Amino acid sequence: MRVNGNISGIKDVYLEKLEGLYDLECRSGGFVSGDILDTLIDVTENIKREISIFINRRGKLLDVTIGDSFTVHVLDMDLRRGIRRLSGIRCIHTHPNASGKLSKVDLSALVNLRLDAMAAVGVESGSVKDIYIAYLKPMNGVLGSDYTIRGPFGKSEIENMSILNTVLDIEKRIETSMPEEIGKNKKERALLVGLKLQGGGGSSDDLMEELSQLADTAGAETVGRMLQTRPNVDPAYYIGHGKANELSLMCQGYDVDTIIFDDELSGAQVKNLEEITGAKVIDRTTLILDIFASRAQTREGKLQVELAQLKYRMHRLIGLGKVLSRTGGGIGTRGPGEKKLETDRRHIRERINELEKDLEDIIKVRNTQRARRRKSMIPVVSLVGYTNSGKSTMRNTMSRMYPSEASPKKESVLEADMLFATLDPTTRLIRLPEGHEVLISDTVGFIRKLPHDLIDAFRATLEEVVYSDLLVHVVDSCAENANDQIDAVNSVLGQLNALDKPIIIALNKIDKLRDKDTLSLLSKKLSDTVEVSALNGNGIKDLLSAIENKLFSNIKTVTIKIPYDKMRIKSSIYDECMVLSERYEKDGLILDVQGDDSALERFVEYIIEKRC
Repeated sequence: MRVNGNISGIKDVYLEKLEGLYDLECRSGGFVSGDILDTLIDVTENIKREISIFINRRGKLLDVTIGDSFTVHVLDMDLRRGIRRLSGIRCIHTHPNASGKLSKVDLSALVNLRLDAMAAVGVESGSVKDIYIAYLKPMNGVLGSDYTIRGPFGKSEIENMSILNTVLDIEKRIETSMPEEIGKNKKERALLVGLKLQGGGGSSDDLMEELSQLADTAGAETVGRMLQTRPNVDPAYYIGHGKANELSLMCQGYDVDTIIFDDELSGAQVKNLEEITGAKVIDRTTLILDIFASRAQTREGKLQVELAQLKYRMHRLIGLGKVLSRTGGGIGTRGPGEKKLETDRRHIRERINELEKDLEDIIKVRNTQRARRRKSMIPVVSLVGYTNSGKSTMRNTMSRMYPSEASPKKESVLEADMLFATLDPTTRLIRLPEGHEVLISDTVGFIRKLPHDLIDAFRATLEEVVYSDLLVHVVDSCAENANDQIDAVNSVLGQLNALDKPIIIALNKIDKLRDKDTLSLLSKKLSDTVEVSALNGNGIKDLLSAIENKLFSNIKTVTIKIPYDKMRIKSSIYDECMVLSERYEKDGLILDVQGDDSALERFVEYIIEKRC
């Protein structure tokens, strides 16, 4: 059978008629023969479905495809013969019980496939209602997305129409190739899809805007959005079969490469959606993991990203057809590579075990570094917050304005107005206004719906937050959804069991804030807030003073005398406090010690002098 498309439920008599079209030819230079047109009209009227045919310039019919009552898929092949020529093929398709006016999908196919012509035949009551034809139109010698629509025509006009001179004239006017047509750096065209649940939850306009920013960060161009409302998630197609068919139309109309869903999809859902749309389908988690893969610079970061990707893909291999089959790269394919193409689940599991062992070694190194820091008694302050809230800029500004003489000169971390601009955490030593020194650690940004596999994989990095003495929660005060961002950060901190840490809220980007009432509302809702601008340094001194007050307000300097028969407590004092000096006297060891109330309380019986 050489009839393609949706042939289920079609009687054999009609399929035989359509297959017989391959034996018919058009006259040289003619648009379409009357016999071919009569067969198309007859079958369309009886099956109530669209039918498309593709004919080359020699008049030979190349393809016959049946669609449904709304649309028919265009021929999926590379029809291009040269950068200054059209494809050499024209498409004629029918519209059952409708006008022959060309749809957006029809015109998109004309542009994307560079067809000689696209014709639509309106069929009504077994006869031609009207026929419209579209041709590409070069502008200033460049063949882009402009076109000319002609019509309406009648059946006899089409039968006697010549096409060859028209398309040759178009090719004569083409001087250059289409813009970016051959460019390898052309952006992927992405369509964003969200599902809003009627009972509450799911996607929203705000989350869809954030998804668009994520797509832009990954290097895609957002060309359209769909936000569907349903009572629940469809287990097979996520948004429902009917909406998936509509999504397929949008993909054709917008020439979409990738569909990005604002939630996690199952392997079966990915597989079903790719089959019905013909485009690559990824979800929000895959997108975030891809961004992390492109941002990771250190070996640790790359290992953590690969581990998160493999864990996520492990149970979704059934549905990752287009994601894991493309060798040309693109969103969702960076990082560990196309594991499913070369290995089975067992090999992937072995790779996961290898990565976990490597990360265990990194955890040991981090634990050693933390032990050294505890021994030095220098407090650690971690900057946490939503992605793109200004943490890296703030860390750079602090290091520049209040450097420590003991800290070596190091490069600033990347600061940019984009999501996840920096991934690998960095730590710098700074001197606070009153002279105390602290270590400022910049952590990876959080985001709503942060993948669980990512949190698990990055636990070694995120544990820097757990072992910090104080957290500075950086908030983008300009963000319309600042409260939602705060809740998202607190949710991740809760997963890390770090909400009991002392926290200062830094309301950042006040230099960009137009509505001061918003800042006032945030300040009233939150406690321990400081208004700052990390970009120009306003409020940084106030923030550091607040940090100093939190960390050192209960630090006291005392003199401790340890009798020689009690020397076993010496190691505990060194572990819990900062020893400034020690000297041996006749009746015991004298230590000058700094520590907070909780630490000094354990050694209160040995304290002989309190200085502050």
